[in-house]
Amino acid sequence: MATISGDGGVLKFGTSGSEDTAAALASWSMDITADTIETTAMGSNAFKTFTIGKHSWSGTAEMHWDNADDTAQEGMETALVGQDITKKLILYPGGTGSVDNWSGLVAITGVSMSGSIGDTVKYNITFQGIGALTHTNA
Repeated sequence: MATISGDGGVLKFGTSGSEDTAAALASWSMDITADTIETTAMGSNAFKTFTIGKHSWSGTAEMHWDNADDTAQEGMETALVGQDITKKLILYPGGTGSVDNWSGLVAITGVSMSGSIGDTVKYNITFQGIGALTHTNA
């Protein structure tokens, strides 16, 4: 089994086909979930039964804030304030080389910044997938 180091991740954000790379990605997470719908019938045994419903995906990313020219970070904040759900996010867990990636349209649902003595200023986002998540195998 091949494993991938967590330090090679790349996140891109922007208009589909011309996404900008977030220059200072520090960490990321993505969750893919499915609703469960109860299908238990009256008079059945003691165990409930379920079927799978709709899927959704969401996540977070932490970056070192780039005050100068990180167009991806600027675009995320602009998308949040403008309620723009037409932007695409692409996540390459192992870098943009020949590795899998996940992509789709997102709503940026939160932007936060934090700083402390002895550390860089952090720029954090939360996002919610809008529609389908595409998994591309390398």
